[in-house]
Amino acid sequence: MNVITLVKKTRKNLGYRAIEAISYFYYFAKPLPSDQIRVLIFGQGRSGSTLLENLICSTGYFRQNGELLSRRRGEILCPIQYIFGLSKLRAPGNFIFHVKVYQLTQTRKRPIDPAEFLNILYGAGWKIIYLRRRNKVRQALSNLVANHRGAYHKYTDEVERFSIKIDCNNFVHRVNERFRFEGVERAALANINYHGVIYEDDLEKPDAHQKTINRILDYVSLEHREATTRNRKVNTQPLKDLIVNYNEFVDCLTEQGWQNFI
Repeated sequence: MNVITLVKKTRKNLGYRAIEAISYFYYFAKPLPSDQIRVLIFGQGRSGSTLLENLICSTGYFRQNGELLSRRRGEILCPIQYIFGLSKLRAPGNFIFHVKVYQLTQTRKRPIDPAEFLNILYGAGWKIIYLRRRNKVRQALSNLVANHRGAYHKYTDEVERFSIKIDCNNFVHRVNERFRFEGVERAALANINYHGVIYEDDLEKPDAHQKTINRILDYVSLEHREATTRNRKVNTQPLKDLIVNYNEFVDCLTEQGWQNFI
């Protein structure tokens, strides 16, 4: 890491810590605005959470905050106080962010119980959107593609051509992990009335976006507005062109009973 990169990284980390400290102050010093709408998108990576937040924010009702508990920001000491304080800091506007279940558990030195986290927010009037992806094979594959590209999002219609080789044993582990995460998510949501969004039905095709956002705006009691996004689908190649060892990959999925996910 060169000096310039190190300086930029240090400045960014200091900025995050400054915002964290200010948020704690607001948590203790300021009341929650009674007219502020606070929304949490709860879902795994590669399920469309950034796209969904982007679409919601494009209506003008919210400012995009992204993954507030991402480890890229460093470990937040007191996540609940930080999030509540930051929502007060951003008032009088509404507030939205998204979190992944493993950002509460395995990527933290001090894990948080997902059920406790969600129930505290829900009890304080937060609206919870539960986003999931039905096809766990495609979800795990999407993560491998993003790692290969070195970028998780795409903003142009330029056609990208590349190929990857799948480590089948590792891939099976990745898919099973996605199923396990979903089990934890559903358990954490057991006592919460949430709004559900499914990637394949509500986000994968652009012509479904407006209906999806309209339903969410109904859920949070806001008037319908047009929703737009610059985000584009990352991979449009057929799997036979994308995966070098495609036949081995298919055999692996068939052995697991996942062939319908191809």
